[in-house]
Amino acid sequence: MLSRKGFTLIELLIVIAIILILIAIALPNFLNAQIRARATKATAELRSIGTALEAYYLDWGVYPGENESTWSEQSANEHGLKRLTTPISYITSIPEDPFPAKLNANYDVGELRVYYGGG
Repeated sequence: MLSRKGFTLIELLIVIAIILILIAIALPNFLNAQIRARATKATAELRSIGTALEAYYLDWGVYPGENESTWSEQSANEHGLKRLTTPISYITSIPEDPFPAKLNANYDVGELRVYYGGG
């Protein structure tokens, strides 16, 4: 009598199919959890930025960049949130967008400027 040790091809295919079905069920839930986590992180960071802006306003009487005549000629890093990190640290670092744009990461825009149009 032959003693068989091992699995047949059909048994292996059935196990692989079951594993793939479980992955197909779990993957969308995992991706949704990532999106919810990023949204929660963005909400918390916006709340901390708001708190830092209010603390800055209480100390200086204006919001960062509000009274600068050359505001429209400065780059985005020269005003705004950077003022909340120096000389007094209202926030430890400027948070990054948890939903980064995935357009063309190699596109060179030169020096990005912010312009303010009064109305």
